[in-house]
Amino acid sequence: MQQTQPHVIWINGAFGSGKTTAAKLLAQKVPGAVIVDPEEIGALLRPVLQPVVPVHDFQEWPAWRKLVASTLNAVLRELPEDSPMIIVVPQTVTVEDYWSEITSDLDPSVRLTPVVLNIDLVEHRRRAEEDTEEPDALRWRLNNFPVSQQSAWLRRAFTDIDVSSLTQEQTVAAIRAVAFPPDPEAV
Repeated sequence: MQQTQPHVIWINGAFGSGKTTAAKLLAQKVPGAVIVDPEEIGALLRPVLQPVVPVHDFQEWPAWRKLVASTLNAVLRELPEDSPMIIVVPQTVTVEDYWSEITSDLDPSVRLTPVVLNIDLVEHRRRAEEDTEEPDALRWRLNNFPVSQQSAWLRRAFTDIDVSSLTQEQTVAAIRAVAFPPDPEAV
């Protein structure tokens, strides 16, 4: 039986750019793929650490960054070796040092495919205002949009996908094209 190389597809981008939706659709289209949402790790830590080590964003806690990498490694170890061993991660990371910390703690056998969903301001605002799943996140998304657009390191570390005029299906197709490029020897 051939062992599959563990694969993490990290979807970065502005809050409200469509990361979670893309992750869900991608996981549906890639049999056996699972989603790990680091927001849930932040939600776990918030009631424990916020009272004693208050932060503006849970990503500031070194524990969050360590736990994200540890969780990805642990989930990959739990997946059956004959499964695709693919994790899709929808998470905005705008601090390069945080990204470096997370990725340096990943198991070295993991194939990492980092993509960033870029979106223009007008389309971002439209999507944020029309969101029915998290309408309370509107202000957060609009206020934090400039941060994700000003992080030049993202364009160096991640494959850029402009989703401003893409449908959800087209976005997923673009992510798949980056994550699963055609094998030139198979042609």
